[in-house]
Amino acid sequence: MKTISLRVDVDTLEGSLEGIPKLLHMLDRHNIQASFYFSFGPDNSGRAIRRIFRKGFLSKMFRTGAGKLYGFKTMLYGTLLPAPIIHPKARAEMQAAQSAGHEVAIHAWDHVQYHDLLDKKSRKWLQEWFKRAHDAFETVFLMKAKGAVSPAWRCNDSTLEIQEQYQLDYAGDCRGFEAFYPVVNNKVISTLQVPTTLPTLDELLGWNGMGPEDVNSHILNLIRDDALNVYALHTEVEGGALKDTFAAFLQSLKDNQIHTRTHADWVPALKAAGPPSKVITRCEVEGRAGWVSWG
Repeated sequence: MKTISLRVDVDTLEGSLEGIPKLLHMLDRHNIQASFYFSFGPDNSGRAIRRIFRKGFLSKMFRTGAGKLYGFKTMLYGTLLPAPIIHPKARAEMQAAQSAGHEVAIHAWDHVQYHDLLDKKSRKWLQEWFKRAHDAFETVFLMKAKGAVSPAWRCNDSTLEIQEQYQLDYAGDCRGFEAFYPVVNNKVISTLQVPTTLPTLDELLGWNGMGPEDVNSHILNLIRDDALNVYALHTEVEGGALKDTFAAFLQSLKDNQIHTRTHADWVPALKAAGPPSKVITRCEVEGRAGWVSWG
């Protein structure tokens, strides 16, 4: 049987206020539960301009029409406009995802700073980043987080060791094809990694002339029988300018009788299967600017 888990990354204030409600409506229409991962701290989206010299960044911006996807105001936060703290302004939208029966977990405190400067940050900075994210999660949901996924599928030895202290059921900090336990400094980390296994809409859109319908068909063809299939989407994209594309994708899942389940629901079975342990490496993924962690 083909099964897929939908990983919903919430990166920005706009994605929280506008994208979450739209996605909740679409998911409810199909009676599908997803896993929502929230960014809680400052929306520094405008500072992503630092990526302009990164290989593939500009081509991706033009190929996907980033201005239309993310909006003009969002692209100024943290530069010409102050960076708003997300969770006080979007608490109701975040809680609505939980009330609708979806899994809720952590994505980030400051998404852009982590994404762009991870390897330049001190261990103290990273410890504070994790603490703020977990504290904000507890403020919004009145419970401890059981899962977390890192921005841009990036991690390093320090983040894996720091994250271990929070005794999560799982984390999703990399791309790959199977669940596994990371090895850091010759020690096996006990927090299960659940990688994203499928390419994303923004990675494929416009690549070799692929349009939205082509992307949906391509993703459906990549879903494997009796295997881990994790598809990541963003409230800013699939809950925004490309919401019709995602609505068609959800209908295709139903039409093709592809079962959906949350990460939290899937994790016990993944652990029971005896996942391997492996060292996380880095590589480039076609359609994405910069490196991602790979396991």
